[in-house]
Amino acid sequence: MQKQLIFILIILSISTFSFTQQKDKAEFQTDIKHIIQGEFESQYGQGWQFSWNLNSTPHRIFGGYISQHFNAADPIESEFAARDFITANQTLYNIHEANLDLWVNEQMGNIRYLIFNQVYQNVPVWNGRIDFRYRLNGDLVMTGNDAYSNLEVNVNPSINMAQCISFAKDHIGFDENLNDEVIGDPEMFIWVENSKEPVYHLAYKIELFVHSTDPQDDVPVHRWQVFVDAHNGNILDKFDEVRTANVEGHVTGGVKDQPYGMEMSRGMPHVKVNVTGVGNTYTDENGYYSIDIGNTSRSVTVKLEGSFLNTNNANGSDASITRTVSPGTTEDFNFAAFNSIPGERDTYYQANIVHDLAKSIHSGFTGADYVMPAKVNIGPEDYYWPCNAYWDYNGINLFSEGGGCAGTDQMADVIYHEYGHGLQQFIYDPYSPNYSSSGLSEGCSDYWGMTLTNSPCLGNGFFGEGSCLRDGNNTLQYPANSCGGEVHCLGEYIMGALWKMRENLIELHGYDNGVAISDDLFYWAQTGRPSTDLDFLYEIYISDDNDGNLQNGTLNYSQICNAFGDHNMSVSSLPECDDAFADLEFSAPSLDFNLAPGESDSQAITISNVGEEGSIMYFSSGVSPFSVVGDGPDNFGNFWSDSDLDTDINVEWVDIDGMGTLYTFPHNDEAGDQINIGFDFPFQGGTYSQCIINANGWIGFGSDNTAWDNTSIPSYAAPGPAIFGLWDDLNPENDQCTDNCSGDVYFYGDGEKFIVWFDQVVHWIGSGSTEGTYDFQFVLYPNGQIDLNYNTLTGTHTATIGIQDGSGDNGMQVASDQAYLHDGLSIEFSQGPDWISVTPSTGEVNAGSSEVLSVVADATGLDDGLYEGYLRLVTSGGNAGLPVSMLVSGSPSLPGDINGDESVNIQDIIILINFILGTDDPDTGEFNAADINSDGVLNIQDIILVVNLILD
Repeated sequence: MQKQLIFILIILSISTFSFTQQKDKAEFQTDIKHIIQGEFESQYGQGWQFSWNLNSTPHRIFGGYISQHFNAADPIESEFAARDFITANQTLYNIHEANLDLWVNEQMGNIRYLIFNQVYQNVPVWNGRIDFRYRLNGDLVMTGNDAYSNLEVNVNPSINMAQCISFAKDHIGFDENLNDEVIGDPEMFIWVENSKEPVYHLAYKIELFVHSTDPQDDVPVHRWQVFVDAHNGNILDKFDEVRTANVEGHVTGGVKDQPYGMEMSRGMPHVKVNVTGVGNTYTDENGYYSIDIGNTSRSVTVKLEGSFLNTNNANGSDASITRTVSPGTTEDFNFAAFNSIPGERDTYYQANIVHDLAKSIHSGFTGADYVMPAKVNIGPEDYYWPCNAYWDYNGINLFSEGGGCAGTDQMADVIYHEYGHGLQQFIYDPYSPNYSSSGLSEGCSDYWGMTLTNSPCLGNGFFGEGSCLRDGNNTLQYPANSCGGEVHCLGEYIMGALWKMRENLIELHGYDNGVAISDDLFYWAQTGRPSTDLDFLYEIYISDDNDGNLQNGTLNYSQICNAFGDHNMSVSSLPECDDAFADLEFSAPSLDFNLAPGESDSQAITISNVGEEGSIMYFSSGVSPFSVVGDGPDNFGNFWSDSDLDTDINVEWVDIDGMGTLYTFPHNDEAGDQINIGFDFPFQGGTYSQCIINANGWIGFGSDNTAWDNTSIPSYAAPGPAIFGLWDDLNPENDQCTDNCSGDVYFYGDGEKFIVWFDQVVHWIGSGSTEGTYDFQFVLYPNGQIDLNYNTLTGTHTATIGIQDGSGDNGMQVASDQAYLHDGLSIEFSQGPDWISVTPSTGEVNAGSSEVLSVVADATGLDDGLYEGYLRLVTSGGNAGLPVSMLVSGSPSLPGDINGDESVNIQDIIILINFILGTDDPDTGEFNAADINSDGVLNIQDIILVVNLILD
């Protein structure tokens, strides 16, 4: 009812304002903001940061988190959760969720990105979007409302489509004689004049590909998106999707990586090798190939054309080598001066390098996985020649050497830059990057060139040896009004901030890790489709965050903040770049207990905040089976880690060769018969004595599932309850085997462990092809521990690895759709030790202060032996896993029997006195026997009580 009343008050306020004009518009909009923000904070707490659109809707709300308690790894659950949130918060959104189409629903790293686009009477609103960012545990960490709640417009066009196309053609100088063309069919949108009182237009978005006849133009072609008012024919807006890097100056010499560099012989990746009468194969990332040609000699043709690029020589024949080869021979193909030009070789190689870098960051990215055209050696027949290059929405175009300028088709950083425009276009789909009013497009493209060449100099050598077209070591300050809106100039503050971020991260983490972190943050931030420069910075923070709370910084907050701050860019209300951050210190590296069965004992450990003055260290404490945790605990108390994260995990391959029983499959996507495990195995809330083995790399404890297309877990669509060792479309030997099945599966149990071994099983990729051979095993133990051991893995592997229950609601995913596995890796799932407890479980420690934690070890019900686990500390000043051991032996101690001779006498009093005087130090058992009143202190009271025991 409170929400409804507030909503009614908003409407009445708007109506009163419209009729009376008694209140200043700015004051009124401030009131609206206060109402929206007040209602939100009354529901979800204080500390949220708001940035506002001109029409008083919140463009971004961030700074805290809202637990919605769902599995954000599941795209369907995520959409339902977001729609429910919109419905429950109408003061914030004021739009029915049925008027929102879901355009983006992606999991990138640990973040689920959802973007809903507004529709009005089935017509989409251009950039009318509502954003959500969720952590995978269901915590909402950001939302934003760029939709329009009071939208009203006539959606029946007064002008037909053909007339609107004609208006667009006239506006941009369309000329059919130049082979200009209309791209696709016009689309209808609601186009909005963004202001304090938005104006709405029904519009056609028309795409036109045109050739320029203006000699002063930067590029020879344009791909315009033109918005034409469907009622009056006015041109509302237009923007050009062709991106360019203008180049000028004097460069001489043939190059490979830079105009003054030496040519090096390099393997050409992903090249198509065509064999007459056989078909095609493709070289690997290092240029090697292999193909079966039968027992006769055949003709082989190799061009600089492959899986992801096709170079076309604009002024000559395309590079090509044709040769007859014989079976059983080695045949090398070398592109050199007599069969190709430098621009073809350099462009082909360098474009594949930047393609593969993007794929290494995000293996699931497929936007550039097509045969991209690359036009090279564009010469004086084109009046834009020389010193030019551009992206034309589908491919790259590079110019030859001439006019005192080196060829852009021989400049690695220019090739990376132009290809980067394409990558950003594909990353942003279905939205378009901001081409015209920010530095994002050019600055991000510059970063690809800088990081791959490891140099801030973009266009190395354009103006002579050692010169740069643009320099990442610049001091241009946002918003750079001096640029006059010129996008290459604006891009300099973005490229400068990104280069400084990269340098800062290298200084902190070392070169390899620093570059990898910088490249990851740069890429993943773009997947949020930021529309402004500051949105881009915010998305970088989101990608770098590890706890859903930006107010306590991120993993690399200072390094990011200072880099962008050097260019006058910051996110308001977030901490200052060098704000005080906490730092964890603890009093002991480990805890050791010696107890008899049935005894318990406690030890204290002190955690301190030795961080900067003014910092607060927030902490949570618990127990874990691992020193470094991959994830956990889940709802059943399971954790996982691997031998890369936790060096205490040994890779112990269990060899069952010659002992295992062959498991048979009726089909390549099905399990065979139920088999006995040999003990009762506790798993995800159940206990199982039998299991099935599915051909697609998983063990199940319920019904079979023929799903071969692996997905993220937990998910109701995935098998369960199940252990996923390498869930993908595997093809072991089976009863319906084809030529493409290979490898066997064996099982073995001895009552102490149960092993399932996939022995050199192949990965089916369709069309009669396989890619990858995998040798791995499952090892199950009676206490519920699971080991996944990976011996050798060849080819690609992007399987799902993890565990989940039968409902698909609970589970833990180690990896999915990423190249996580490698030879000699072990993953372990285990429950936290139940014999350790720690209090308090949460708290905060100011700078210079400490908190004492009590760690209790309890040997009740335990047999003699050594028990090991870890005290897990997760704090805003760092995390730690401290080893805890408990040796259980002997019999429970007799109170007062300090020397363990099974009697209480004068000798025990003498020992106790020595403990009190500090002459000797008691161990845990001695202390427990001497502390008669259990007050945690040895003193005269204990002596009196021991004397009483002797007298009794």
